[in-house]
Amino acid sequence: MNDDYLPYRDSTQPVGVRVRDLLERMTLEEKAAQTASPFGTAVDAHNPPATGWGTATAAIAALNLPPREAAARVNELQRKHIEDTRLGIPVLLAEEALLGFKVQGATTFPDAIAQAATWDPELIGEMGAEIGSQMAALGARMALSPLADVARDPRWGRVGETYGEDPYLVGSTASAFVRGLQNAVPASPIIAALKHFVAYGASDGGRNTEPAQVGDRLLREFYGVPFEMAIRDGGADGIMPSYNDLDGVPVTGSPELLDGLLRQDYGFDGVVISDLDAIGQLHTKHGVSDSLVASFADAIRAGVDIDLDNRVSTDRIVEAVESGLLTEGELDRAVAAILRAKFRLGLFENPYVDIDSIPETLDSSTARGLARRVAERSVVLLKNDAVNGVPLLPLTTTPGTIAVIGPNADRPMGQLGHYAYQVLDSMTKRFALAANPQARLEDVEELRGKTGADDADLLVDTVPLVTFLQGIRERAGDATTVLHEVGCPVERMDRSDIPAAVEAARRSDLAVLVVGDQAGINGFGTVGEGLDSATCELPGVQRELVEAVLDTGTPTIVVLSHARPYVLGWLADRAPAIVSAWLGGEEAGAATAAVLFGDVNPAGRLPIAMLENVGSAPVPYWRTLQSNDSYVDGSARAVFPFGHGLSYSQFEYRDLAFQAPRVGTDGVIRCTFTVSNTSDRDGDEVVQVYGRDLVARVVRRSRVLLGFQRVFLRAGEERQVLVEIPSEMFALWDRREGWVVEPGALRLFIGGSSASTPLKGSVELSGEVHHCSRNRALWSTVTVGGELTDVVEVARVEVAVPALTSASTIGDWLSHPRGRAVLSDALNGADEETLAQATGLTLDQLVMYSQGALPADLPQTLLTQVTEV
Repeated sequence: MNDDYLPYRDSTQPVGVRVRDLLERMTLEEKAAQTASPFGTAVDAHNPPATGWGTATAAIAALNLPPREAAARVNELQRKHIEDTRLGIPVLLAEEALLGFKVQGATTFPDAIAQAATWDPELIGEMGAEIGSQMAALGARMALSPLADVARDPRWGRVGETYGEDPYLVGSTASAFVRGLQNAVPASPIIAALKHFVAYGASDGGRNTEPAQVGDRLLREFYGVPFEMAIRDGGADGIMPSYNDLDGVPVTGSPELLDGLLRQDYGFDGVVISDLDAIGQLHTKHGVSDSLVASFADAIRAGVDIDLDNRVSTDRIVEAVESGLLTEGELDRAVAAILRAKFRLGLFENPYVDIDSIPETLDSSTARGLARRVAERSVVLLKNDAVNGVPLLPLTTTPGTIAVIGPNADRPMGQLGHYAYQVLDSMTKRFALAANPQARLEDVEELRGKTGADDADLLVDTVPLVTFLQGIRERAGDATTVLHEVGCPVERMDRSDIPAAVEAARRSDLAVLVVGDQAGINGFGTVGEGLDSATCELPGVQRELVEAVLDTGTPTIVVLSHARPYVLGWLADRAPAIVSAWLGGEEAGAATAAVLFGDVNPAGRLPIAMLENVGSAPVPYWRTLQSNDSYVDGSARAVFPFGHGLSYSQFEYRDLAFQAPRVGTDGVIRCTFTVSNTSDRDGDEVVQVYGRDLVARVVRRSRVLLGFQRVFLRAGEERQVLVEIPSEMFALWDRREGWVVEPGALRLFIGGSSASTPLKGSVELSGEVHHCSRNRALWSTVTVGGELTDVVEVARVEVAVPALTSASTIGDWLSHPRGRAVLSDALNGADEETLAQATGLTLDQLVMYSQGALPADLPQTLLTQVTEV
């Protein structure tokens, strides 16, 4: 045996063998060092101690250097770990990547909420692959992205970082992003660290990091599903726990969540990295650990592997072991996970990057083209009324004069998400701790009073950013005069420029108003991390600007450049055309101009509703479809519902057919329908499939998204669509039995938004209660051009249901083909959504609870009608 042979350096050995060998050689201090991840803006991560760093976060971003110069520094940092430490363990470099690799010279894509608005996971997977390629080029091997949080509350400032309000849409998009990013460069794989596990978006009052009042069933059936999808389908190799607590237990210190739910139930076997300073907060914020040292012991014991912090925690880990708060075996579990990740990534064999192959900028023409395509496909046409008898959009004839007005019309910072390099690193350039969610900007004297949205300046070198004004000017051409007025600031209550904006609108044939947000973190913004809203109104005096321009009578298009859903009832009542561009990234202006002028037919759809009343939040789409007289002084109505988005084309749905009226509880529901483009313009339709379990042992959501597909149809074209839904997608969580699928009636709803589903059909799950395995089905398949096979003779008839009696519930009436129509007529056209909360009541009970609004003889009258031949 060669005495110099080191099994952990032998790439032919199994990873488990290499991990065990290396662990046995490590001192306590070397093990503790592997759990540390200094934050590059607060710690000089490029000068490691003798034991090295396990991980370094933002070490590349903090350099603020062009790609080649940054890569040289990365190689030097790796050399220090390989050559200057005793065991030569490479460092794992982590960076943000939610809307692009967050370093100088990398492409800036649209915000995550805009990515979700494409309803095109394949495209987001392509984007993830481009981001992964740029990361691999500079040696970054872990992305602290994407978010798999479900965002139901528009008040929460981090909505823009999420993929919206529905678990299936979030999970599908996150899974695609993870697959694209992790597999972008096979020779240099990357870890996608999903965040924030779990129910972070359910915080009280939409306030960041607040507790979440979430029970076990809601946790598993709703908030946990996107993580489960992205782990099982996307293969995510990293997890970041959330700051908040669930039922009094901080996630960062919860073995039930990090070991039980995550590792045992979801099968996760990657690395768990804490959020910034989250481990220390077990002591300082949550008060569940009696000291900072104890908090590190508690977090590692719970299942955290890496500490992301503004100070290096190695000494605290050592103290925890030496004081008996943490056993070395418990520490070994975390260190083994980190080493396993490094071996899997091939870091020991290929720690360096090829500097000569790195271009001057990572933002190639191909990458920019992809950024523009994502932006174009994310634009949502919310409203498009006729002006002089013709829809205002698209602009079929170029106006002689266009007034482009608004605080975000020509301000690059007003079109970028808060985790964009330009936004975040401009902040950190002014205040080194601005990226720390716990930082208090008002405590810094030189920044006091200068941290508002209008104080956000672009202070770093960046790739070209096309503003809305630039995009419109370039597209309109020399034949059009384009006037520009700011009108008002983003947030400051300054009305002095509104008269000039009004005059520009009066002089123009068309006005384009670009209003919305400035993204920031704890300051320098109106939306973002730590920037929650109590009203969800347009910030500052922007509403006054909009109303003043509308008062001129000039045809006006309102473009929203934003990261949160607004309360827009007033705007929907007045503006003829409203476009949501979200925060569209580096090509936002060009992409939006292409939509306005009709070069691109919009097909973005809302991933989260825009409500009429912020006081009703959080209210999910299955509730906004029901009766809206929820309050004495307001409603729970959605002005623009989940899944909504208009097109320059028109689409129709018809011919819904099921393969069979009954499917086993362990089977697959199959149906087809036809969608047609009835207009003279090519366009995309986003087909959406929803379902409802009518009766169950627990309360079920009255409508859930089961599948979707973005379908391109030429003018006059029609296509058949095949939908295959595993019965297990209707599984419910039972505390005693686990995941079960019950027999019973289901309803499917198919159309172009959650509020527009012209096709409705019934199917019955039959057989015994089905107990699902851990790997239950989570995905449906929607195939354009697919056909049913082995169609049974009764496939086109309704499911047989029992006769209606006085004991029948509203749910029974809704599932009965004749009873549904009779009941709806008697209740002035009330549909299934309106009656969803009453499905368990009998007609007698419904009459009683109506307090005289319904006649006492209604039940008998309806029973007579439904039995008439």
